[in-house]
Amino acid sequence: MKKSPIVNLTAILVFALGAVSAVGQETSEEPVITPVETYTCNYNEGKGPADLDKVIDGWSAYMDEQGADNYFAMTLTPHYFGAKTFDVGWLGSAMSAEELGAGADAWMKDGAKQAAAFASVITCDSHSNFATMQIKESPGETAPDNIVLTFSNCSAVEGNSMEEVFAAMDAWTAYSTENGYRNGTWVMFPAYGVDDADFDFKLVNGYDNHTDMGKDYDHYANGGGYQKHAELLGGVLSCDITRVYDGVIRRRIPAAE
Repeated sequence: MKKSPIVNLTAILVFALGAVSAVGQETSEEPVITPVETYTCNYNEGKGPADLDKVIDGWSAYMDEQGADNYFAMTLTPHYFGAKTFDVGWLGSAMSAEELGAGADAWMKDGAKQAAAFASVITCDSHSNFATMQIKESPGETAPDNIVLTFSNCSAVEGNSMEEVFAAMDAWTAYSTENGYRNGTWVMFPAYGVDDADFDFKLVNGYDNHTDMGKDYDHYANGGGYQKHAELLGGVLSCDITRVYDGVIRRRIPAAE
């Protein structure tokens, strides 16, 4: 189901204005929309993770010098993936789109040296922006530097409205919370730079580690989760095969810790 960026953003704004329930958000009556940018990249010939680590260390020092304390960043390495994938991904976010835009302006003005350092190690073939909403908080009590993220492309089954999709997701969130699932969950609606978006949103689950993801796997496969998911969402939401990535947090927003 192909949607234009404007259609997707309109749907997000409807949610933000309270037309549907804030799924899994107990601390606010309205969901919070956060801008997230992503890059997908491949290593240049002769370069690898150690080279990228050095560049990121230099970039982080540059961000400190700039006083840029409002940008979150992590790198993603494919763990479970198909034939068509990338070597490394970048996921960045700010608390607002205005702040993310201000960071882009500052980067274009003063970041040429750092941009060249990245370009010497990796070549990126996509740069996209997603309007992102958290629908389930992670039950983890720590803020690990290494996490696991899963991504699926999802669309409403024909004949179902987005309100019906999120009502079903709300019910699944309640079930998974009550049954001790270890994931945090986000939905990412394509806003800018997404080629041929034949999905409504990306469904993202985050875990502190692979052990927690494995626990949810067991709950889902052998603890009745599959059947309950089919009951609640089977006729409402359709998602493709899930990809799994190992994430390394490279920069945090201090106020968000």
